[in-house]
Amino acid sequence: MNRLTRPVALALTILLAGCSPMNIDDFQGKEPPLVLERFFDGDSEGWGIMQSRFGALQRQFRIDAVGRWDEAANTLHLTETYRFDDGQVDRLEWTIRRLDNGRYEGREPRLLEPAQGEQAGNAFHWTYRRNVPDAEGDTTLGFDDWFWLQPGDVLIARASVTKLGIEVATMSVFYRKR
Repeated sequence: MNRLTRPVALALTILLAGCSPMNIDDFQGKEPPLVLERFFDGDSEGWGIMQSRFGALQRQFRIDAVGRWDEAANTLHLTETYRFDDGQVDRLEWTIRRLDNGRYEGREPRLLEPAQGEQAGNAFHWTYRRNVPDAEGDTTLGFDDWFWLQPGDVLIARASVTKLGIEVATMSVFYRKR
């Protein structure tokens, strides 16, 4: 390294070290508490947008969600139907099991492996890889979703969407109970 690149490399290292991803524990005690199975038990609806990695609006969509909580099995059965502004419809048939210590595991027919989730305070963090239908067949995408419950039973969600490990889009969604 020459004299000029050394200070630049040091500054970049310090800057990147200060950028840390959100941690579910940061939301302990935040109100109102999000109980995933309580929020999604029954009918809810959502509205969202998808933006390119550079911020351009790609799509808008509406979500109809119907959930049923099975207390005996600790399982939420959740159907989400996404209707995109270009006419595409994608239906997700979730089976989400509540585990110990605020953890969740989810299954859906198009997932490559079970989804993993964790909840604390008003937040829920959810990650999975799914084969998503598109005009040319299916595309495998990764999802890193964060949900935050707000007063008045409004749930805000933000997802980072990746392909081959590179973020290609973000999704912002607002849900409310019907």
